[in-house]
Amino acid sequence: MGTYQMEQGWCFTAPDGWIAQQDSVDRHYLFYPKDSDLTLHMTPWRVEKDGQPAPAEVMMGAFLRGIPEDAVPISGLACRLENFAVKGFAFWRKEQGQRVYWRLIGYYKPGELLSVGIFGTLEQECDQALELLAGLQKR
Repeated sequence: MGTYQMEQGWCFTAPDGWIAQQDSVDRHYLFYPKDSDLTLHMTPWRVEKDGQPAPAEVMMGAFLRGIPEDAVPISGLACRLENFAVKGFAFWRKEQGQRVYWRLIGYYKPGELLSVGIFGTLEQECDQALELLAGLQKR
């Protein structure tokens, strides 16, 4: 397993053989296995105004604006990060004649949000990838 440091103190532990990249323009992080189309897309956000963190409701609202209307809540997500709340949603889209399954998870508290997108063509693989989020850390 490899542990990857992301901006703003986020850490993610990926299984052996996974590739980790950071987009040089958008600054988001991608994690994916070599032998699958499964991808985890992570974007850390920090929002302050005049040195004060944005309210948790603002951070949650920023995450929820990206959730499609037909997405269904994911039940049973346990947030293991102290002082963070979590919300998750699932949906699928047809892309190039194939179903692509999405899982969108937001970890938020005042001033901070980690937006996680999991997507791939195998629904079970996407659901199993949710378990990898247990390795998230915030330092």
